[in-house]
Amino acid sequence: MTLSPPPRAEVYLVKSRLNPLSTRAALELTDDTLRCTVKEYSKWVEKALEISDLRSRLQAGQTVPAFDFRRDQLEIKWLKRFLKAGFSVSEGGSRRWLVSLVYPTGVMALVEVVDGWDVHHEWRWALPAT
Repeated sequence: MTLSPPPRAEVYLVKSRLNPLSTRAALELTDDTLRCTVKEYSKWVEKALEISDLRSRLQAGQTVPAFDFRRDQLEIKWLKRFLKAGFSVSEGGSRRWLVSLVYPTGVMALVEVVDGWDVHHEWRWALPAT
């Protein structure tokens, strides 16, 4: 996967800091919102979204948002766990999502972090920690 600078990138939604189970998603940053849409089926994402038909929606080509947060209400923390190529994000009292700009585990994560260092900086500048 090749990382793209803002406003759009293919990313991974990560289940938790202790469980690197992840699923592919698309992140989009606009002047007003930060939106993430699910790109592949995952049982834990289906449970987190509290829907029972994620697989069929994706197979039907529907856009399934994981979150759509107002940019001026974002709560962001860039995480050392992902070599600052990942962050947690929420809005108000919403669920806190973990988003990784690189594959979240293993040697590939390190390679992607090094190769995409400038792009990671662009995302960190566009989405500063709050």
